[in-house]
Amino acid sequence: MDLVKYVNQDILDIAQLEQKALESYASVTGKNYTTNEMAYKTLKDDVIPHYRQFVDLLRDINPKTQEVRELHGIYIRGTEYLYKGFREKMFGLEIRDVYLVRAANSQIEKGRVETDRWRKELAELCRNYGVAEKVEKKKWWGFGK
Repeated sequence: MDLVKYVNQDILDIAQLEQKALESYASVTGKNYTTNEMAYKTLKDDVIPHYRQFVDLLRDINPKTQEVRELHGIYIRGTEYLYKGFREKMFGLEIRDVYLVRAANSQIEKGRVETDRWRKELAELCRNYGVAEKVEKKKWWGFGK
């Protein structure tokens, strides 16, 4: 039951915040990139505030079972990498430091990999327990994952 509550209530209740932040980020990066100023403004006004709220709410989730707590820890770690990367990228764009932006992009990628790991392990756990997963499969910044 802990896994059912975690998937279909806890995560689903806050997923729209993450989705909104990631969609905003995707709108100014990769093939959608236009200018550093637009990327900076979007990070500052949309991505970081929504993602900060998402991470705060994610940290408030306290699964009861060890198995789900460990899984949740992976997600928290990944989202913290992403949040730190978004903040560093915004600062790098603000001071026009290409090396800081590159380091931030690496941090963001590290977070993407970790949250992707969480999704795969969540799907596996759901299969093992016969839990129907309602969490949407999202496209991650144009990577289609």
